[in-house]
This record gives sequence, structure tokens and C-alpha cells, in this order.
Amino acid sequence: MSATRILSGYEPASVLSFFEDICAIPHVSGEEKAIADYIEAFAKTRGLACYRDGVHNVFIKLPATEGHESAPAVMLQGHTDMVGEKTADSTHDFTTDGLKLRVNDGWISATDTTLGGDDGVAVAMMLAILDSPPEPHPAIECLFTVSEETGLEGAWAFDPAAAGATARTMINLDSEAEGVITAGCSGGMRTDITLPVDREDAEGMAVKVTLDGFTGGHSGVEIHEGHTNAIKAMGRLLLAESICGALFKLVSINGGGKDNAIPRSCEAVVVIPHSGAGYTDLRAKGFCMGIQAEAENLRKESNMIPADKNFTCTVETLPDAPALCMDDRSTHAALSLLTLVRDGVLSMSAHVKGLVAHSRNLGIVKTLTDGEGKPTAVKFSLSTRSASNSHLDDSERELEMLALTCTGSDENATHRARYPGWDYAPASPLRDLWIKVSQEVYGITPKVEVIHAGLECGILCDKLGEMDIISVGPDMRDIHTPREMLSIPSVERTYRLVCETLRALA
Repeated sequence: MSATRILSGYEPASVLSFFEDICAIPHVSGEEKAIADYIEAFAKTRGLACYRDGVHNVFIKLPATEGHESAPAVMLQGHTDMVGEKTADSTHDFTTDGLKLRVNDGWISATDTTLGGDDGVAVAMMLAILDSPPEPHPAIECLFTVSEETGLEGAWAFDPAAAGATARTMINLDSEAEGVITAGCSGGMRTDITLPVDREDAEGMAVKVTLDGFTGGHSGVEIHEGHTNAIKAMGRLLLAESICGALFKLVSINGGGKDNAIPRSCEAVVVIPHSGAGYTDLRAKGFCMGIQAEAENLRKESNMIPADKNFTCTVETLPDAPALCMDDRSTHAALSLLTLVRDGVLSMSAHVKGLVAHSRNLGIVKTLTDGEGKPTAVKFSLSTRSASNSHLDDSERELEMLALTCTGSDENATHRARYPGWDYAPASPLRDLWIKVSQEVYGITPKVEVIHAGLECGILCDKLGEMDIISVGPDMRDIHTPREMLSIPSVERTYRLVCETLRALA
């Protein structure tokens, strides 16, 4: 761990010390072994019962305070993986580098990268409680799951019987707003649409178009706020030039980093075919001007949020054309998919005011190449969310039809990581207790919400049987982006509420 403790001197000291340790360990989705090693070693050092499965979920049991063994066990739960997003000029390697923390005005952030407060702060709180539990307390079971951000894979893989899980009351620590109790969430799925492409010699002038500087954000929490999708914006710009008669062929298009994060940037390379002496330069110039003009049209539109209006659009001719480009059919198919796929809010709830019922995020577009760097396919990765299974079924059919229309086969749309929603429970003793404790400690009555983002609660409820669950957490901002921040005072208050609630449950 780092010799210089950036969070030293802040409270709660134990939580923030563990959080700083976690930030020093690379732990993006799919790379959780090292953080699991750390948690397992923590448990063994303290003589706590610890179970670790093959995917690196970790489950730790802490016995109840003497005299309180009859109180029902309580589970605390959070995930060990983080979304790895960084600024365009960052050289950070999420598989090998720890995060560079900084504090400004009581907010923790990381230099040029996501912070992983989602959900590293949950891991830190659980470790702090296991290390120095409130007195008295019931038996506490802490579940640290993996790969939540890429499809809740850890929750799916967790075997409660093998771990010896007994709790039927659970506090999930994966929410991002203090003073709010999450009491239900959306389900969802991931879809990949792969467009095979045909290639031909790239004879002409190469032009690169880069869009960058959009706000981005979490595709569940912020999908209703109108943040511009950089990939969809690129599709619009290229389609405008295509419709206006500009002849070009796509070489590559790449944008986004995670299917559950609204893309902040996208880059496309095209070839303007040769058309005789002097004419290729003129056509390339016209293409560049047309792209910039459509970008300005986009910037001026009233439905674009103010922060997105500062995006940059860079168009530059390249000194050398690539050897190969996509042919006309493949270029047309890629543009069709980019522009026809529905993105953003698809429908709002008729029963909960302001709640998104059904949404989709085109999170990643990537040009796949062979061993020689030649384009072979364009892959589109999407995240669909809804608490309704019929919505998800309909989305599967819609995306398969889109794949059939644009790629020639519905089998080019593959679905994965589908997960259930978590239904709101009209009666919840745990929810009532958290509200009571909040009122007694801070004089605040928390707001109860159902959210459009996905949580592991639905899966764990299915696995463990009927459960009483709430999801809470401290204030965070701009999660899943390099602007992510975590409030230190909010961590302190939320941690105290967790401890006081555990005392009340003993």
C-alpha cells in the first residue's frame, strides 16, 4: 500500500483507511482476484470464518455479541469490482495501477480516472465493521461479490448453501444518495450485435472524425437526464453526410468503454474515394465542413444539456490511407445500425412519477480486426433495463429484428447477463427501523425510492428466499466517469447509521 496516506486525518478513520487500501489494489470488473486475496487475508488474520468461491466472491461471518446469539443474523452486501473509465490522455492501466486519490472540499476523487466509490466504499464499511463491530450486534454475514458492473455475475454465481448463509435481513450498500432508501430496482440484460463486414482496397483520402467531451454517466441512474450518447451522435454526423451525397467508406468506428456507461467519446475513420485530379481534396474538404456544420447543429439544439454543449468535434485528414476499408454494403449497414437502434428512455412508469420504466444504452461500438489489423466486423454492445420481464422479452425481439435487418441474420444479436428486478415490498421492518434510527440520530426522515438502475438484490432474494432488504449508501457524484466523487462527511454519517441499525437489530 502507498506510504503516503491521502485520507489520513479524516473520519471515519477505519473506513477511509480500508478504502484507501482498496483503491491501491487494481479491481476492475473481471480482475477481482487481488482484492479477494486482500479480504480473505483480512478475515484469516482476525480468525473469522471465511468462504471464497471459484469466481472470487468472499463471504465472512462474525458471531453475535455474547448474550445476543438469538437475534436473527443480518447480511451486509456490496461488490468488489469497479468501472474503469479514464480521460483520453490518461496512461493509467486499470489492471496494474492503483488509483491516485485526492481530496477537495470534503470530496474524494481520483486523478483522471473513475474512483470506484461504487462500490469500494461498501467494501470498506464492511471491513471496518468486521474489524471493530458496534456493541451489541447480531451475527453479521458480509458478502463481497464480483463483476456486478458487467452483469451481476458474482451474485449469479454465489451459492448460499455452500457459504453457510443464514440471514434473511440484508443491508445492501450499493446506493449513491444519502437520505434515500432504495426499496426496489430494475432488471436488465446485455446484448451484443455483431456486423460482419466485407473489405476492399482503400483508395482515396483518409479522414478521422473525433467526438469527445460529452458528460457520459451511469446508464441507469442518469439515463433520464438527456446526456448525449457520443456513439449515437457520431452516427448522426455520418448519416447527415451520407444523405447529403458525400461518398465515403468506413474504415473503423470505436467509442464508449462500458455497456452500462453513457459514452463520452467516439472516433471514426473514413476514406473518401479517388475521383480524379484535384477532386478528391475538394470532396474531403466538403466532408470535413459538412461534419463540422452538423456538429454545430447538434450543439445548438435546445434538448442538449448545457454540460454537453462543450463537446469537441475534430476532423482531420490523415497523411496515409489504410490498406483496406469496408465496402459500400458494410458501410451502409453500420450506419443503419448506428442510427436505427433506439437509445435512451424508451418508456416511463405509469405508476411511479418520474421513474423510467424501460431504457436502453448503446454503450460500446468497436471495430474488430484480424491478426493483420484488417477490419472483420463491427460490434455494438447495449444495456437494456426494465423491471418488467415482458419489456426485456420485447427488447430481445426488437434487437434481433434490427440485427436481421442490418446484418442479414438475427443470430448476430446475442443476449447475456439477464437479471431480475427487485420488487418493492409494501411492508419492511428493516426499512421502518432504518427510518426510525435516522430520525433519532439525525432528525431526518429518509426518502424511499424505487430506482431504474440494477442491483444484486433481486438475484440474492431469489437465491436466499424471502428477505427483508434495503439499499443505502453515502453521497456520490458522476459515478462511472473520471469525474466520480465520494463525500467524506456523508460516508461518516452513513457508516454511523449502519452501526446504529446493527445495534438496534441485536
